[in-house]
Amino acid sequence: MAWIFVGGSQRSGTSVMQQLLCQSALTNPYVFEASYLRLQVSLYKDTKNNFSGNHASYFGDEDGLRNFSSLVVRAFLEQSRKQLGNSKHLVLKEPHLTRVWPELWELVPDSIFLLMVRDPRDVIASMVEVGQKQAQIGQHYLFTQRNISELCQHFLAFYAPALNITDPEFRERLAIVLYENLARNPRQTLKEISGFTGIDFESIDVSGTPDTGHVTEEVLSRSVHYAPWATELSGRKVSESKIGNYQNVLTASEIAEVEEHCAPFFEWFQYERRAA
Repeated sequence: MAWIFVGGSQRSGTSVMQQLLCQSALTNPYVFEASYLRLQVSLYKDTKNNFSGNHASYFGDEDGLRNFSSLVVRAFLEQSRKQLGNSKHLVLKEPHLTRVWPELWELVPDSIFLLMVRDPRDVIASMVEVGQKQAQIGQHYLFTQRNISELCQHFLAFYAPALNITDPEFRERLAIVLYENLARNPRQTLKEISGFTGIDFESIDVSGTPDTGHVTEEVLSRSVHYAPWATELSGRKVSESKIGNYQNVLTASEIAEVEEHCAPFFEWFQYERRAA
């Protein structure tokens, strides 16, 4: 049995990756984001970082806190696995959970982490499009201000916590998945993930329309919140049609700004900059 967490920035392909892995008979149906898990892990992080006499009265020391929190999180994961069809493996995602992956690893060190990476220009362009859709219906949740600098900071904040961990044990549990590789050659990406996880994902059919599991059209149609986040590819098979879409959304100066603010990211993952 494996706990598999898909993470990365919003608009980086986390939904595509989770939905694809959830086509396996060995995993749970595709399901909405695991926000409850993120809240539990964030609570552990906040308590650990502000451990004091008050907390010591209840947990003794930080080891006691970690052991108790691990029991709570593992209970949730097991509850989720049983609730979602009693699958052999559990695949969950929530972009903001990525920011507390170091703490999640402390609590569940046998987890598997798949970090989605995408061209920052396409990510920022997608965020801009979400913001425009929100503005059209009077929402002001995220991205409604077309501030490229702030959007870049928001984007990078999803990656720093995991990439800053140098512990080799964590690194052994972490795999980087490039959105572009997944979109262009999903079969090869699934082969590589199968090798990394030891789970047979190669048998997944990538040619047909995927089963959307719990994320059905009926449920989504009742969610005003979800509408701005959907694209023509939502609930469809993997496609490379959105690669390079930033050229249709961002101005030349905005593209240059993304390349400047995210320069290290471009270098780390070998994305070619126009301004380079």
